[in-house]
Amino acid sequence: MSGWVMPAHSHLVPSETLLFLGGSIYTSLPERPWAQALAVEGGRIAWVGQEQELGPLNAARTVQISGCTVIPGLQDAHMHLLALALLREQLDLQGCRSLLEACRAAVRFRQEHPDAEWVVGHGWREERWSPPTLPDRVWLDAAVPDRPALLWRADGHTAWVNTLALKRAGIDLSTNDPPGGRIERDERGRPTGILRDEAAHLVSRLVPAPSLATRVGALRALQQELLSYGLVALHTMEGRDSLEALGELSRQGELLLRVLFLPPYAELAELQRSCLRPGAGSQSLRLGQLKLFADGSLGSNTAWLLPPTDDVSASPGLPIHDPAELAAMVREAHEAGWPCAIHAIGDAACRAVLDALAAAGPAASALPDRIEHVQLLHPADRPRLAALGVVASMQPVHVASDWPLAERLWGPRCQNAYSWRSLLATGCQLAFGSDAPVERANPWAGLQVAITRQDLQGQPEGGWFPEERLSLAEAIAAFTRGVACAAGEPGHGVLAPGSRADFILLPVNPFELPAGELHRLRPLATFVGGQLAWGSLP
Repeated sequence: MSGWVMPAHSHLVPSETLLFLGGSIYTSLPERPWAQALAVEGGRIAWVGQEQELGPLNAARTVQISGCTVIPGLQDAHMHLLALALLREQLDLQGCRSLLEACRAAVRFRQEHPDAEWVVGHGWREERWSPPTLPDRVWLDAAVPDRPALLWRADGHTAWVNTLALKRAGIDLSTNDPPGGRIERDERGRPTGILRDEAAHLVSRLVPAPSLATRVGALRALQQELLSYGLVALHTMEGRDSLEALGELSRQGELLLRVLFLPPYAELAELQRSCLRPGAGSQSLRLGQLKLFADGSLGSNTAWLLPPTDDVSASPGLPIHDPAELAAMVREAHEAGWPCAIHAIGDAACRAVLDALAAAGPAASALPDRIEHVQLLHPADRPRLAALGVVASMQPVHVASDWPLAERLWGPRCQNAYSWRSLLATGCQLAFGSDAPVERANPWAGLQVAITRQDLQGQPEGGWFPEERLSLAEAIAAFTRGVACAAGEPGHGVLAPGSRADFILLPVNPFELPAGELHRLRPLATFVGGQLAWGSLP
């Protein structure tokens, strides 16, 4: 794909007025959260209220939804859409319970894909293996001896590669760690096959890209799954290969989801040459903020922590850029009119990002700056996000996966981790997502964790630092209008006159369900722009 091009296609908008009656309508408006009727016209909400207030709207075509509940369509503020779509073509290691099981899975995949030039996989988590064991190239050499192999840890910040992959990348005893990355080595200085953060890209950039047809087909199939969850919009952080495939899907009139595309900071110069600005595109595919990285991850033990560390097993982390360099990058982006979305996990990374944003001043854009993840935040820094107008783009479902590891690596700092309620109390805008494929894309799991602070098995008992739990109404707001605010569209993500008619029809009222049942809930139908995009009416 040469240059950056945004397709002009948008959703077809029906002109017929539809009136939904007979169910419960959750508007997500604090001043009037519940209604009995909803009118849709021209892809927007035309009216919402009580049945006795209908008046002339009785002439509209009526859709009876007796016993059902309508809520705003759910949105995801952070995922990697093409990466998620392509997982079906890769080796899936998420269910492996040991290093030996992972290697056996690699052997089977190699045998089942004899023509694949590389073996590419994802999803391993060594702390969940029995026994917990960090893998190395020797094991992978035995499983995949005949071609290079690249197996991503679940968080996407650590790669496990074999010797052939190291040779392809020219990584040996004399190779220096790249800026923002680390090549793990044995006692003799030899690469072990574990590559952290930027070091992993020395290998990943060599993997052949799938064809455009493969990418478009994978996205088309995934879209149906996402719509089945009740997702109507999402924000994805990827490169040109993803935008090209999404653009093709849009040109074919098949992109039903609303996608905000966040390009990498490395593409800033090319975006400028293409005369593109944040917000460019259509209702189905728009450009968002520039994506930057400040540090690594909790799972790879590369989250950048403030000194001193509280546990001898914790690493001070791996800053991707030093504070001065990060500040210069943010300033350059803002001066070019681009707000930033900056990955920051550790408390030092979050502070460095806030310092950089404060020094740069606001970008001339309707889209806000945002911090992605904000997993560990010093209490002194909590008020700074609201003061700077920075959105906290967070993924509640990480708590379900991460709390045991966080306790081991972060110790007492965990009282400052995933601080949803504390941030909300400062006036900060929360925007929730999944970080798929690091986690599952199902937003109902995220909603459940947001209100329980437990994993899906109900652990830990009583919730992990339960004072940071949210109500279901607050969690829904973060998965709807909070995501719209992060996209520079604060008037959407609710069911109010003038807002987009993006909503879902549920068989039950989620406010009446036990909290532990939320992750099993699925819509009957998903509407995008007033059109039935998935499912059927009762």
